[in-house]
Amino acid sequence: MKICFLVNQLSLRDGWGSYAVNLIKHCSKENVDFLVLSSVQSQINDLPSVKEYKVLPPLFINRWIKLYVLIKNFFKIRKLIQGADIVHVLAEPYGLIAYLVCRQRPILITLHGTYAVDALNRWYLRGLYSRVYQKAKKIICISQFTKDEVLKKIPDLNNLTIINNGVDYNKFQIDGSFESDTKNIVSVGALVSRKGYHISISAIAEVVKKYSNLKYYIIGNQKNKEYFEELKKIVVKYSLEKNVVFLENVLEGDLIKHYYQSDLFLLTPIYVEGSKFEGFGLVYLEANACGKPVIGTYGCGAEDAIKDNYNGLLVNQNDISQTSKAIINILSNSDLAKTIGQNGRKWAQEHDWSEIVLEYIEVYRNT
Repeated sequence: MKICFLVNQLSLRDGWGSYAVNLIKHCSKENVDFLVLSSVQSQINDLPSVKEYKVLPPLFINRWIKLYVLIKNFFKIRKLIQGADIVHVLAEPYGLIAYLVCRQRPILITLHGTYAVDALNRWYLRGLYSRVYQKAKKIICISQFTKDEVLKKIPDLNNLTIINNGVDYNKFQIDGSFESDTKNIVSVGALVSRKGYHISISAIAEVVKKYSNLKYYIIGNQKNKEYFEELKKIVVKYSLEKNVVFLENVLEGDLIKHYYQSDLFLLTPIYVEGSKFEGFGLVYLEANACGKPVIGTYGCGAEDAIKDNYNGLLVNQNDISQTSKAIINILSNSDLAKTIGQNGRKWAQEHDWSEIVLEYIEVYRNT
């Protein structure tokens, strides 16, 4: 059995890339034969022997350049795919390429979040992507919420299954003491509105009334300048300049230290503009793997990542008051924080990639 993976890039700096790296790495440990088609040549030390071919068009470029790259490499892509038994699309937009190129090979598509339904919301793509999804042998959704969102668009789709995201648990186990004289809260994720940072910062404004020395670290790329400026205005509005710290391009080792130095992890996603949503929230599992309680929201994939009152707390979307109360509840109750943190470690171990990959291999064998 040989799998051909279609990925944007093998990188730990974004959700698609991190998912691809971990799935492929753990498939390799299970002696699964594979090759990778990508748009950007990877430099991941964890995957030294990967057979990778940079033949796919980059996703976020001019559509005409994208079309040129596809036409230029079309027959090369088809030839490479013909050497595999199964084609597994790991980034939703490449589902269309698999649909156009594959003739006799079964197609699997992983649906994450926003891009799972983005094309289905565009009238000129809806029919085409409906056929792409219907042709797939199996569609793997990373959460129940993602599955439900797809079924709202294509109610008769009957090839869906759910496999939650995994976490590389051992990577997040480090030695050392991280004592601090401040209360520390951390969020991780790109600065985009669906992450709900405008809600979490506003909630922090309430929390600092009780914990004036609190530090709130927001770690993520700041390419969305308009939203970043909006967040900075909220910080100024509530006089939080000494409390809120924005960071980007944080190395993996430093990110893990931020998790350990924190008292809790906070991410309050919201549903934006009809199709932008958090598909799962791998960062919740990463924080859990470090023994930290987490806070997320109902109405998104976080409901699969967080079992309320077990490994974290769930609050309603856009609810500043409820969010601030949840934060204070954990910060002011050390026993609760410890229990949820310990449960979080167990939860992360149950979602370790060494366990999750077995579910994928079962799908491959039954395809």
